[in-house]
Amino acid sequence: MKILIAEDNHILATILADHLTARGHDVVPAFDGRLATIFCRRQDFDAIVIDLVMPDVNGVDVLEELYAAHRMPPAIVITGFPELLDEVAPRLAAIGVELVVKKPFSFSEVDDALARLH
Repeated sequence: MKILIAEDNHILATILADHLTARGHDVVPAFDGRLATIFCRRQDFDAIVIDLVMPDVNGVDVLEELYAAHRMPPAIVITGFPELLDEVAPRLAAIGVELVVKKPFSFSEVDDALARLH
């Protein structure tokens, strides 16, 4: 799978990218929402793992923009702020996002979520 990781925590993004690469995936990290949007507009991805809260553009805004442009890959939202999920759940449902993984997470949780995308 070709996977985009959109996560502003560089260490987490790098560790997750290394894990997924070791599992045989082609992984592209993006360290902010704007870069994730640019990457998705320029190339196709089989999946995106995207942080809900990022400093420039939040993950839901990125996904909504990609959805409107017909460029949104199947998505897994990761978050360290589960208290925000009730607020954004209708927006995620409207664009077809069903998989949310709460931080801290194990690699197996992400692997399982990716397996459920296809």
